[in-house]
Amino acid sequence: MLVDRNTVAAALDADQLLKEAIEISGLTDFGDPRSIDALRVMVKCYAQDLQVDAGGLNTVRNTIIRQLVNRARFARDVALHPEILEEDVSDPIIILGQPRSGTTKTHRMLGVDPNLLKTYMWQLTNPAPFPDAEPGKPDPRIAAANFQDELIHASNTNPELRAGHLYRSEEVQSDLFLFGMTFNCNTLSSGRPPSPSYYEYTKIRTIPSELDNYKYVKSLFQYLQWQQGGRRGRRWLMKHETNHGRLDEVLTVYPKATLVHVHRDPRASVPSLLKLMVESYKAINPDVAAAEISPLLIKRAVDVMARYLEARDRLDLDDRIYDVPYEQIRSNPMPVFREIYRRAGHVLTPESEALMLQYELKNEQGKHGAHKYSLEQFGLTEEMIRRDFGAYIDRFIEA
Repeated sequence: MLVDRNTVAAALDADQLLKEAIEISGLTDFGDPRSIDALRVMVKCYAQDLQVDAGGLNTVRNTIIRQLVNRARFARDVALHPEILEEDVSDPIIILGQPRSGTTKTHRMLGVDPNLLKTYMWQLTNPAPFPDAEPGKPDPRIAAANFQDELIHASNTNPELRAGHLYRSEEVQSDLFLFGMTFNCNTLSSGRPPSPSYYEYTKIRTIPSELDNYKYVKSLFQYLQWQQGGRRGRRWLMKHETNHGRLDEVLTVYPKATLVHVHRDPRASVPSLLKLMVESYKAINPDVAAAEISPLLIKRAVDVMARYLEARDRLDLDDRIYDVPYEQIRSNPMPVFREIYRRAGHVLTPESEALMLQYELKNEQGKHGAHKYSLEQFGLTEEMIRRDFGAYIDRFIEA
């Protein structure tokens, strides 16, 4: 049974959430105070839009508190160790592309290279170290992620979700979850259900800006790098499914980035995404219907693509972006990976290449079941997709 709006508003009272985060962390500084202003707007929007059952509401609530605690611990550590913000993360390899376009396979195969830094689910769940962590022992955040993160739990219990995308604490995972800590970005982040009013707010708000979001997340990458002993000749491997719609911000924050765009026909990637999101949101609303979330997700994808095409031309990035067809990632990715390393000026060792091939053999498509989807299942047609994504299809799919 879904909870009513008054229950949602009471459970997501910003002052109470802050109070509990302070009690858990023993800290009162959450960094940029504008993030708390954004949090207040976000929870008001959720009070209007949220459709969850009691368990789902508790998940959303706990996610926000956990992110506040991590913000506070991060702010404390930066105050104690200002050298964190001196870590060099300016030259990552960034995987671009619409969700469900082969970006995860690319990310996880490259992610086996020990000479690249990447985000694991347990780091995304809790970027800040726990106070009881002991050197030389397993990081307690790994076990905590298995308990705290609803997507990991859902991936273990929902075969439809597992078939579409596997979530495990020690699996390489998209860094989009870090953006959830800004409370200022309507990303597909952990425990964040779709909210039309919040989406409209993020489209018009200017303070904090989208660039502020990227700067904050950059500082989290610096934080994670510092925790792992600094750069030591490594560079970051990043993937965030809407980065292609924020090229101005990406290149401002990461001026020496190597950009790789994996392209797949939206007539396949869009229904695949919708199926995955429906299964993901069942973790907080078991009775969610596709019709409840599909319109906002499609609108968001259309907006992102329009920004991408405009910025790519305005910034003259055709030579800067390495365009890769989905089928090449699916059937023969190693030549692509070698070219990525060449463009990045990074060494792909024979040992790392062997690890990538080994990963592919052990994780063939469909290993965890068939991810079945169709346009018709979401009330879509090829004509509707061409209407919304025609410029992209003509340029990158049917060119």
